[in-house]
Amino acid sequence: MNSTFRPRDLGPLALVLLFVFMSVAPLLWLTLGAFKSTAELIAIPPVWIPNFANFQNFYDVITQFWPFIANSLIATIGATILALVLAVPTAFALVNHRFRGREALADWILSTRMMPPIAAAVPLFVIFRGVGLLDSLLGLIIAYAGFNLPFAVWMTMSFIRRVPKELIEAARLEGCTWWQVLKDVVLPLSKSGLAAVATFVFIFAWNEFMLALFLTTREAKTFPVVISSFVGTGRVYWEYIAAASVIQCLPPVLFTFFMQKHIVSGVTMGAVKD
Repeated sequence: MNSTFRPRDLGPLALVLLFVFMSVAPLLWLTLGAFKSTAELIAIPPVWIPNFANFQNFYDVITQFWPFIANSLIATIGATILALVLAVPTAFALVNHRFRGREALADWILSTRMMPPIAAAVPLFVIFRGVGLLDSLLGLIIAYAGFNLPFAVWMTMSFIRRVPKELIEAARLEGCTWWQVLKDVVLPLSKSGLAAVATFVFIFAWNEFMLALFLTTREAKTFPVVISSFVGTGRVYWEYIAAASVIQCLPPVLFTFFMQKHIVSGVTMGAVKD
């Protein structure tokens, strides 16, 4: 392999570096702003290097708004678990059972993912108010799981298709029920793929804003809604926005970091379609 740098490679390299800079610079500036005081944030010329020992913004955000961070965690984890519990048997049935309208049902499930959340916000508000789930974590978990379920079903189907049919047929010949096939054959062989599904659902649910804004008022309010409240009519709390945004980024990053081995193998597993 020839690794010699050629002058004609300079243009593509510069373009790549430009895109990397455009992607990283806002996150870097946001992180630096989380350690600055209000005066440093609005100072001209700007304060480039803050005092990294200044955790006052993080302390203020965590101590004042930790219940809403907990709400986000509970709703996200609950929605991820519920989505997987419903998606796995659904995907397993769509892949391994032949019945009339199977393809149409699978396409309909996928089509529901294309509906923007704002289109269902008002109907969900009316329904949840009628059944007493408005401003509740259970209502958020159901809403988040419902909107992520089509994606989870389709992604899980791609992983289950990679399980050798011979293993499933052999298990059936040995007298296993379909539930035993799912539990003892399919799930162990698809765990990396399911980890990838869980990671994507976790990220989607954690960053969700619109449904939480419509379906919560106080008790079940999530952290993204709290961050939006830092923009007031008289003042914008930039220091709190920066600190809260850094905190908001941490759970998905940490979750993805610990699951990265399974994510890579899972995505690779489902990359080829039969």
